[in-house]
Amino acid sequence: MGETAMAERTDVRRRVLFVSVATGINTLAYSIIYPFLPIYLHATRGIPMATVGLVFPAMGVATIIGAPLSGMLLDRFGRRPLLVGGPIARSASFFGLAWMAHVDAPFWALTAMLFCAALVGSFFRNAANTYVTDLVPPEKRTDAFSAMRIGLNIGWMTGPAIGAFLARTPFSLLFALTAALCLGTAFIAFWFCPAIPFSSAAKRGYGLRIPMRQLLRDERELLMLLGLCLLLFLSVAQFVSTLSIYATEVVGITRNSLGFLYTLNGAIVIVFQMPFNRLLDQWNLRLRIAAGALIYVVAFAGFALSAVWLHLALSIGLMTVGEILAMTAISSLVSQLAPVDRVGRYMGTLGLAQGLGWAVGPYFGSVLFAVLKMQPLMLWGVLSLGAFVAACGFAVTARFGSSHKAV
Repeated sequence: MGETAMAERTDVRRRVLFVSVATGINTLAYSIIYPFLPIYLHATRGIPMATVGLVFPAMGVATIIGAPLSGMLLDRFGRRPLLVGGPIARSASFFGLAWMAHVDAPFWALTAMLFCAALVGSFFRNAANTYVTDLVPPEKRTDAFSAMRIGLNIGWMTGPAIGAFLARTPFSLLFALTAALCLGTAFIAFWFCPAIPFSSAAKRGYGLRIPMRQLLRDERELLMLLGLCLLLFLSVAQFVSTLSIYATEVVGITRNSLGFLYTLNGAIVIVFQMPFNRLLDQWNLRLRIAAGALIYVVAFAGFALSAVWLHLALSIGLMTVGEILAMTAISSLVSQLAPVDRVGRYMGTLGLAQGLGWAVGPYFGSVLFAVLKMQPLMLWGVLSLGAFVAACGFAVTARFGSSHKAV
């Protein structure tokens, strides 16, 4: 019996490892082209920046649609079809983009295909989260989601470096390389992530088509959680958008120095995510998220007070601690709230909140930056309000909110 249990634990760890590797490759694929897409469209194709800017809201809308859609599909057809099929569909979209870049297709066609790539891109992310939820017991999920986040950060650190190295090659090659890496994601998921048997409770509800509006109406605790997460994501999204402009135009650092800041963020997550998890293993998940959100507020104040690169680096380091505390705890908390027949939809609604935050947050930050860039404390104070309210909300709900829901 002991040997059987040990073999099962080894198998679970192996599968989590392969899901994490697949997550890293999936992120690597996207991050190769994402930072250079505006350069291609504007500098290479000569498309005005005002027009180029429409690409990102379109991709944001695709993610907002794709997250809940994938949740319903996961609960209707299972995890494996989206875990494998999502990257294959995304690969097809990027091969289409490679051909469009080769023939200089019109902007509207490129935008439509980028919309499709972003839509199906959400399928793998939610499928991976749902698969790990099925695979790992609740008390071990924070570690499992942390392993996936480490894979994500390795991909995010490596992708831009590869993209920069290949920047002088035709952009169609970058799209084709991204498509090939998506096939690599599907290959790993197909060979190393076998289907997981469902419990009898899951089977009873597995084929039900519960509309998303009904899910949100019936699950008040989930709705409150998602509202707080959305507020936090609105602040978190400033890390990539507003910070890059602020650091280069107001603080005055170079683009290369800015790249080192993002590398520092990824490196800290890779090195410290698992040790922090073990250190905070007994913490209430809501209190952990609250602490992480509050650290974001302090880090944003650090951005406002920064005068040189070192100040920004220290603030990035502090902010990354907040990220380590909060992000994986959010996924773990949602997985514990989800009844076994609705895990996909719960993860999909979390993806919806995250997509909304990353779609709306950068626009909100750019508008505020135009008005308040010469008043850094006011700028970053307003941008941190979402994180502050989320910190208060999670701290309050920790007193009466459940961390697990019976099915």
